[in-house]
Amino acid sequence: MRVLLIGFGAMGGALLKGWVDTCEVAIVDPFKEDCAKTIDDLPADYYPDVAVIAVKPQILDQVMPAYAKFKHTLFISIAAGVSTQCFTKWLGDGIRLARVMPNLPVIVKEGACAYILNQYCTKSDKEVVEVLLKKVGIFEKLESEALFDAVTALSGSGPAYVYYLCECLEQAGVKLGLTPELAKKFARQTIIGSATTLKELPLEASQLRANVTSKGGTTEAALAVLMQNNSLQDLFFAALTAACNRSKELGAV
Repeated sequence: MRVLLIGFGAMGGALLKGWVDTCEVAIVDPFKEDCAKTIDDLPADYYPDVAVIAVKPQILDQVMPAYAKFKHTLFISIAAGVSTQCFTKWLGDGIRLARVMPNLPVIVKEGACAYILNQYCTKSDKEVVEVLLKKVGIFEKLESEALFDAVTALSGSGPAYVYYLCECLEQAGVKLGLTPELAKKFARQTIIGSATTLKELPLEASQLRANVTSKGGTTEAALAVLMQNNSLQDLFFAALTAACNRSKELGAV
């Protein structure tokens, strides 16, 4: 399968790592200094089976019109917030488009990817999208394009929330007297181990939490602070709402 990767930032590079062994991939990204290649640098007879759009939403209106010549290519967009309607405006009516929302763990083949196909996509296009996504993690087809903003807020941006949690745990450990090296090592492994139990054990997160919370113990004391008045839950809802709203704003390009 001949894949054209348009954009070679963090997410484009992460996806490429999962695909490079099984796809013939060409890369264009005129906005990246170490990959200063544009569509004009491709061979005159080059025609991709799939074009993956991985550039920032804010510059898509500058980039996309040049790719309208690929009339029979399946386009896959991972641009946050940018609707099918926008791509139809740039690429023309009748384009085959899949919108995908991946997240950074695709770089270690543990990503969470949501996707949807437009009305012109075929059964074969669905298979192509799922083959590519299967190589980098789990995937789910959404019932409605309107759900993309929520998915973007939860899983698209979600790794950053976990990384920030790790930072907070490290800093708290240091304040309690641990060396920075030890705090970093134990904070990271705690998150890695906890994530693995979520993946491997057939239990709800709430049950796993209950299993490590002894009555009158240290975990209960900590959770009494974290869960007081649902303040942490409310904070996460406010954070995801902000991300969801920003995704909607980006869709107005």
